[in-house]
Amino acid sequence: MKFIATAAALIALASSATAAFSSCGSSTDSFHLGSISYTPNPPKVGQNLCITLNGSLSKPVTTGSQIRVTATFWGINVYDQTADLCAGLVGGANPCPIATTTTTVTQCITVPSNVPAGVSLTLKAVATNADASRIFCINGPLTFSN
Repeated sequence: MKFIATAAALIALASSATAAFSSCGSSTDSFHLGSISYTPNPPKVGQNLCITLNGSLSKPVTTGSQIRVTATFWGINVYDQTADLCAGLVGGANPCPIATTTTTVTQCITVPSNVPAGVSLTLKAVATNADASRIFCINGPLTFSN
């Protein structure tokens, strides 16, 4: 659950500051992000956060896919975790495999109470499929509120 919260927080960063959001991916990535929305805005420590991703998927996301989430504060690595991407989606509307016809995915999580409020973290998420091809890479700043 901690992984899902961190991944969701990273995904949420894209709409917290559109100008600051950037894709660190390439044209060979299998997921191309169209938009991200979430509620509440800003995300609140200890409360539910629902994230909706819209985009296009050119290759199915398969069982065995991984996501690595890192967070830095002033260049110092404060978080680094790799987890099974599909395990985070179990019980959701889109468990793996995720077909290329899927254009919208929504996931709700509870933001852990140990996430610091008011501090801007630089977050990065890189997801890879079971065959090691990259699904997506996104990064940018995110600040949570109380």
